[in-house]
Amino acid sequence: MTEKSIFSVFLASTLALILGACSTSSERRNTYRSDNGDRPLVDEKYSLSADRQALDHLRSQEPEDRRRENDELALILGLMSEVKRPPSEVRNQFDQILRKKRELFNKDLSREREEFTKTERKKRETFLKDSQRARDEFNRDKHSREQRTEFYQEQSEKRSEYFADERDRRSDFESDVRERRKNFEDYARSKQNDFNQEYRAYSKKYDEMKKAERKQQEMRRQESSAPVSSMGAVMTPEAQALEDELRALQSRPGTNLESGE
Repeated sequence: MTEKSIFSVFLASTLALILGACSTSSERRNTYRSDNGDRPLVDEKYSLSADRQALDHLRSQEPEDRRRENDELALILGLMSEVKRPPSEVRNQFDQILRKKRELFNKDLSREREEFTKTERKKRETFLKDSQRARDEFNRDKHSREQRTEFYQEQSEKRSEYFADERDRRSDFESDVRERRKNFEDYARSKQNDFNQEYRAYSKKYDEMKKAERKQQEMRRQESSAPVSSMGAVMTPEAQALEDELRALQSRPGTNLESGE
C-alpha cells in the first residue's frame, strides 16, 4: 500500500468519524429513559393515596408491620373528619406519613443507582478484557508497520467510542434521576399545601370548640358559686339585691305605737 493510498484511507476514515459524530450529537436522546409517554410524573407507589386504594388487597398479603403502615394513610384521610385531636397531633402524623414516602423514594433511587453502577462496571471490565485479548492475539504474529498502525488506531477508536457512550448513559441516568426527584418534590409540596389548607380550617374549628368548652366551664363555675334563695333556686344578681333588701327590712326593729296614734 503506497503512502498516497494510506493517506486516502486515513482521510476517508476521519471524515466518516466526524460525520458520524455530528449525526449522533444531533439525534442523540436519553437512552436511559424509554420513550414511554404514559409514565406518570410520580410513581403510584409514592402516592399518598396508593396504599388506601390497595388497602384491602394488601391486608390479605402483607405482614402486620406493613399493614400498620398502610393503615396510617387511611387514618390520615379521616383524621380531620371530626374535631377531636389537637392540631399539632394531626400535623405530626401527616408529616410522618410524608416522611416515610420520601424515605421510600430515596431508598429506591439509591438501590437503582447501585444497580446501574454495578452494571456499568461489569460492562467496562468486559470491554477492557476483550480489548486486551484482541491485542494479545494480534501481537502473537508479526505484522507490518502499516498493519500495526491500522490495528491500534482501530483499538483507540473503539475505546474512545465505548467510553463516550458510557458517559452518555451515565448522563442520561443522572438526568432521569434529577427529573424524577423534582417531580416527587413537586408532588410532595402540592400535597403539603393541600394539607395546610385543610389544617387551617381544622385548627379554627378546634380553637372554637375549646373556646366554647371554656365558656361552658366558666358558666358552670359561676352557677356553682352563686348564692341560693330560701326557696333553693340559684339567684341572679338582681334577685340577690332584692333578697338582701327584704332581709334588712325584716331585721329592723319595729316602732312602738303610742295610744291615740
